[in-house]
Amino acid sequence: MLTYDSLISRLQEKLQDEKHFTCHKIIGQLIHLFEQLKTREIPIEALGEPINRLDKFLEIEPLHFAQLRTLKGNIQQILRKKFKILPPRFYRGQWMMLGMLLFGMPIGFALDNMAFIALGLPLGLAIGNAKDKKVQSEGNTLTEI
Repeated sequence: MLTYDSLISRLQEKLQDEKHFTCHKIIGQLIHLFEQLKTREIPIEALGEPINRLDKFLEIEPLHFAQLRTLKGNIQQILRKKFKILPPRFYRGQWMMLGMLLFGMPIGFALDNMAFIALGLPLGLAIGNAKDKKVQSEGNTLTEI
């Protein structure tokens, strides 16, 4: 049966052997993520399919960056949907784009000057940071490495 400890130890072994910088970085992030999930006492079985794929993927040589990144994203998506746990600055990234789309573009079209698209960027950042602070105060944010 797969546990966080066994998965973390296998990832640490891969981390020592890995030569590719980006794979090294993703493996370090996965180790940090699983350590946090272990302290939060989230059962590993609740993460389902991505954990099984990661377990099988760790047996393959060499590791592929794109697959590691996809698996990390799938795990974070399950955490977001099932447990309402978000990665750091989740809303800031979303609202930066939405601010330009919802605020900057309409203002730019209304004033017939698309330079006002940039006005939506700080508005989106402000909204995103406020939402991130709220989620962090509730304790539903993962910590950074």
